[in-house]
Amino acid sequence: MLSDLEQRQIIEAAFLPLRCRCTISVEGSVMLQICNPDSDEIRMTVAGIDRTELNNSRGILKLVLQIREDMRVLNEQPVRGRQHTAASLQGAKGG
Repeated sequence: MLSDLEQRQIIEAAFLPLRCRCTISVEGSVMLQICNPDSDEIRMTVAGIDRTELNNSRGILKLVLQIREDMRVLNEQPVRGRQHTAASLQGAKGG
């Protein structure tokens, strides 16, 4: 499994040019805050991600692509301060 530092660096870099803050709890869940790099406005928060699903590049890529797609869809809606859990993202994807 990747170390906490490696996981955070890979995930945060994957969202550039946006700013991503990745927090890994002692229980093993991951929370991401995706922010506008110019204003620090939070564009999306995703909490409750199971760290064991991010133990390789394939798992991280799947998460990043899913969040980027959800951000694209949600940005078409005039709603601010969006917050999601990993379960709500999976439910929106149908699985």
